[in-house]
Amino acid sequence: MKKVAILTSAVLLAVSLAGCGSSNNETNNAPNTEGGAAPKPVDPSTFKEMHLEVLSQLPTNPRKPVEDKLTPIWREKTKVIPDFVEIPANTDYKSWLQMQILADTVPAVIANQNGIADDADNMEMLKKANMVREITLDEIKAYMPLTAKRLEDLGITVDQWYNASVDPTDGKLWAIPSLPSPLLKDEYRKTPYGDARLGNGGYGVWLRDDIMKKIYPNAMTADDFKKLAVSNKGKLLLEQVMDLPIRNLDDLYGYLKKVQDLNIKENGKTITPGHLQLDNSRGALQWSLFTATGLSMSQAYPLVINESKNLYADFELTPEWKNYISFMNKGFKDGLFGKEFYIQKNEQRDAKVINGEYAVVNMWAPIAANQEKVKKEGKTYGWRFYPIFASELDPNNQDSANQYFPLTTKWNSKAINPKKVTDDMIPQVLNWIDWNNSLEAADLRAWGTPDMYTGEGMERRYKPEFKKVEEYKLVGKQDETGDGWYYGIQGQDNTMTNPEVYGLAMADEMGYVYTPQIVYPFSESNYDQATIVNTAWQQHNMKNMTLFAELPVDEATQQARAEYDTVANDFNNNLIAPHNDELDNLIVKAITSPVADFDKNYKAYTDVLSESDIADGVKKLSDAWMKYYKLREGFLKKLN
Repeated sequence: MKKVAILTSAVLLAVSLAGCGSSNNETNNAPNTEGGAAPKPVDPSTFKEMHLEVLSQLPTNPRKPVEDKLTPIWREKTKVIPDFVEIPANTDYKSWLQMQILADTVPAVIANQNGIADDADNMEMLKKANMVREITLDEIKAYMPLTAKRLEDLGITVDQWYNASVDPTDGKLWAIPSLPSPLLKDEYRKTPYGDARLGNGGYGVWLRDDIMKKIYPNAMTADDFKKLAVSNKGKLLLEQVMDLPIRNLDDLYGYLKKVQDLNIKENGKTITPGHLQLDNSRGALQWSLFTATGLSMSQAYPLVINESKNLYADFELTPEWKNYISFMNKGFKDGLFGKEFYIQKNEQRDAKVINGEYAVVNMWAPIAANQEKVKKEGKTYGWRFYPIFASELDPNNQDSANQYFPLTTKWNSKAINPKKVTDDMIPQVLNWIDWNNSLEAADLRAWGTPDMYTGEGMERRYKPEFKKVEEYKLVGKQDETGDGWYYGIQGQDNTMTNPEVYGLAMADEMGYVYTPQIVYPFSESNYDQATIVNTAWQQHNMKNMTLFAELPVDEATQQARAEYDTVANDFNNNLIAPHNDELDNLIVKAITSPVADFDKNYKAYTDVLSESDIADGVKKLSDAWMKYYKLREGFLKKLN
């Protein structure tokens, strides 16, 4: 630990010194326009080929496109060839960024890497090191006309988008965000695209249906559920979805125990009842099964807020969360999750899912890969997707009955390093980002090239000779002789992705509304069980929900947001982060130690979160959030 602390201190000192000693290079941070004149539009056809080092994510599938239809278009339109670098697996992003700053190896563009450019603390480090460049409104207007056109389609001006995206602490734009949600537009809200995205849903699990039938003989199998969905043209009520008597953690525990008692073997191995977390990290306890707690998170993470009860608490300090961790402890000690739960690697877990060695798994588990294996081996079982746990909305819990559509989406922001991207390169780099933002690019990603289909809008269909592409896009069926990936088009399997084409547009908001999954009439050919279940849940909640567009705010509200961001960054980076290793160890101990010791072990965990400095931080966080929350209410437009 001492070596790590020394190294971290050295890195932070180097970053600090980089900021203090950068006065000679400060002009690199500012756009250079002759005589203060606004930059003028450029003709993209005049650009020369440019290689650009870009932080993104690399594909993991060994298959390569045979007839890549999209990459040549991207290179023709932008003349930019990205050379991708990736943060190594199991690496702390902040530490990685600190080391790159120290070594002066920050890539030319930071794109789509789980929040590097979306985190204010990261951006502050980059600013101090003079390794991030301001992008001005004039530059966006001059070099990003396709982005402006797409914003206009949503009824938003470039000025509004820019002003909503600037750093509230200094009023400057340091990273180009993704686009606003298409659901700001009434036309798009009324399509099947809106049906699958409007309303608050939650999390679910997959249950092996052959085992499920042994315990609940009257329950629907995956095939039964599909027949019901098809007969109802893909639209089910939540009541039709929830045919199993699993409505709370006690019910789920009882089901897993009955699975264990069956002592069923698969591939010569006893089936493990469940693997409920996405992975074995502390954060996955939240994101894998949060709705099982019955809590409702406010936008002010990690706070649960209920003004009527005067509740402003870290969700981990609530009785509901303790009950959830107690459930995990009891299940682990009773052998319901397997002894290797916290020590196996993700690929080992996935291999077991694919082999059918779990009875209940998290919603992100590789079920499609399992079903391919089941089919090849001549087996017949399927999986039911089931909500964990659908409960009625409590409007007293802040935001549980509201859905907001802001003018900007910070996730997937793109930051530019001025030490690698000179001012004369900016027109081409912004044109490259602009092309990736365009409606034409989104259309190409979704469908491929115009020779592959006929019709427009809701009437578009693939030509018969591209039937394999159609099946690939609709249900993920792979056929190496002519599926979507054969042509370099991404489908449901995100391991087969071309970061040059898809890497700058991973945020859902960047997608095309009229995708094949949306425009094809519901049928067995594009049936997706999880989507039907989630849609039923969300539409059930929609009856009690209000949709809001977030409009441009005034200076006081913007300042309140800046104050909240400052407090939140201080809370997360200076109060919680130093305890991360300790908290990781304590929560694992609380889950894996004897049940008789749970209260003592869990108290050791919550004692850390209840320390006076952290408790003061929570108070400051809630006060700063509520100040912003109240001011923002005057800038919300009701959409329903």
